[in-house]
Amino acid sequence: MSNSKLKPKRSKNIKDFDELTITDDFMFGAVMSDPKRCKPLLEYILGIKIIKIEYAEKQKVIDIEYRAKGVRLDLHIIDDKGVVYNVEIQTGANDNLPKRIRYYHDVLDLNLLKKSADYEALPKCYVIFICTFDFFGKSRYMYTFKRQCQEDASVYLGDEAITIVLNTQGTIGDINDELRNALRYMAGQTPTGKYAT
Repeated sequence: MSNSKLKPKRSKNIKDFDELTITDDFMFGAVMSDPKRCKPLLEYILGIKIIKIEYAEKQKVIDIEYRAKGVRLDLHIIDDKGVVYNVEIQTGANDNLPKRIRYYHDVLDLNLLKKSADYEALPKCYVIFICTFDFFGKSRYMYTFKRQCQEDASVYLGDEAITIVLNTQGTIGDINDELRNALRYMAGQTPTGKYAT
């Protein structure tokens, strides 16, 4: 029997471990499962200080109902103030990103609110997508979305559902230097700065 018959066939979509980069789901999850890596990234993105984070569950699967589409969250995090974060790495450009983000917010809310609980119990929730492409085509590092009144731009809904889409290909925007370096690293550039190295 030849050795070639003993080797399992490898799927064309599966990389060898040494070929993985930070933008591969497995590697992203492995690196970000360390609070010493994940907490600073959240702080750089949001421009705030977070005391402590906990992982509700890595690769958390939320199936709402038998016939409903479930989701698998890359990172599901809760901080010391009860704020919920869902962080996703997205490498494949597709047209359904906005509706996917909407669905993630909706599924998270359904999972967070207990039966008969008051709506006020819904925590502040961030859905953050780190994309290796510029979905909106404006060359920004970061796109932040909050629900805003179309008739009066000074009025916000205030539902505390916030979406942030990061673009590793960005060139425009005032962001933290460490976040900029991390995004460049995720784009395949040599790591620079304290955080990315």
